[in-house]
Amino acid sequence: MGRIALIVGCGLIGSATARILAGDGVFDSIIVADKDGGRARTLAKTLGDRAKAANVDITSQSGLESALSEVSVFLNTTGPFDRRVADAIETSIRSGVPYADVNDEVEVLREVFANEHLDSLARERGVTVVPGLGVSPGQTNIIAGYLSSQMDQVEEFRFLLVNDIRYRSEAVWRHRFRLFGGQAALYDDGAWIQVPGMSEFEDVEFPDPWGTIRCYTVGLEPITLPESFKDVKHVSMKREFLHPLTGEMMRDFIRYGLTSEDRLEIGGGVTPAELSASLLSNPVTDHLFEFDSLPPELPRQVRAKGIKDGRPVELIVTYSYPSNMIQDATASCLAAGARSLVSGQVPEPGILAPERLDPAPFLNDMRSGGVVFTLDEKYDVGRR
Repeated sequence: MGRIALIVGCGLIGSATARILAGDGVFDSIIVADKDGGRARTLAKTLGDRAKAANVDITSQSGLESALSEVSVFLNTTGPFDRRVADAIETSIRSGVPYADVNDEVEVLREVFANEHLDSLARERGVTVVPGLGVSPGQTNIIAGYLSSQMDQVEEFRFLLVNDIRYRSEAVWRHRFRLFGGQAALYDDGAWIQVPGMSEFEDVEFPDPWGTIRCYTVGLEPITLPESFKDVKHVSMKREFLHPLTGEMMRDFIRYGLTSEDRLEIGGGVTPAELSASLLSNPVTDHLFEFDSLPPELPRQVRAKGIKDGRPVELIVTYSYPSNMIQDATASCLAAGARSLVSGQVPEPGILAPERLDPAPFLNDMRSGGVVFTLDEKYDVGRR
C-alpha cells in the first residue's frame, strides 16, 4: 500500500502542503480532502497521478473514520480551529493514524494539550499527535527547542515576530484581532499572567534592511514551552506588522470596538470583527497597505537566555523568509512533521509539543526553502 498522506482542508495551507508532499517522493500517494468535494478534485488535478480527491467533513466521525482507514498520517488544515478538533484527534488515534495540524488558536491548544484522556489513549495505541505545527506555534517552538539544545540550562524565551500584511484572508484577520486585541497571556516569574494586548512594547533592533521595529505584546502562541522546559521562568511574544501604519490601524480598530465579537442586530446579525475582516481582506483596501514600499522579506527573532559552559548567555536566532510565502512556510513545517511522523523520527507516542521533535529536519527544510538564519551568542548577559 505504501505511505499515504491524508490532508483535510484544501485552502491555502492545505493546498501548499499537498504540493510539497506530492513533489518530494516520501509519500506514495496523497489524498486531498475537503467538505467541498469539487474543491478537492480541482486541487488533485494539479498534483499529478499520485494525488486523489475525497469528500470529507471533519465533523463527521463516520466519514473521517472511513477516510483514515488506509492512510499513514492525517494532516488537518481545516481552521479556524475550535473545540471540535479534539474529536478529530480522537478519531485519528482510534484509527491508529499519526496526526498533526496547524492549530494556532491558543485556548483550543491549551485544551488539547491538557486533555489527559487523549494523551493516555494515544500512548496506549502507540500514536503520536503533534498539534500546532505551523509557523507560530510550530517553527517558533522548533527553534526554541534547538536553542535549548545548545545550552546547559534555559531560563527565558522571547519571540519577536513581524507579520506579513500580504497574507490577509478573513480568517487570518479574525485571528489577528484575537491575538492583538484580547488579553495577552505570557509566562513570567514562573507563573501565567495576562496583560492587555498591545499594552507593552519593545524597540527591536533587526539587521539591515529592517532596522528598528517597535513590537507589541500579544498572546503567546508557543504555550507549551514552560511545561517542556522546567527551568524556564519567562516566555513572551511581541509582534508588529511590516508596515507600521498597519499596526496603528490595528490599534485604532481595537480602540473603537471594530474587532469585537459581540453580535449586532444588522440584517441576519453580524459582528464588528466579521465586518472588519471582510473589509480588510478585500482588494478594495489594497491602497491602505502600500505593498510596493515594503521590504521583500519578513524578519523574526527567537531569543533564549540561560547558562552555557557555566556562563550566562543569550542566544539569538534571526531568520527571514519572503513575505509572500507565509502559507508556504506554514505548509513546510507541517510537511516536515508528516515526514518525521511516518519515518518514526519522534521521541514517543502521545500528545507532543513541536519543541519535543528533532529540530534538524525542520531547520534543514526551512533552509532549503530559502529561509536565512543567523545565530548570535552574547555571554555574561543579565538574567531575570
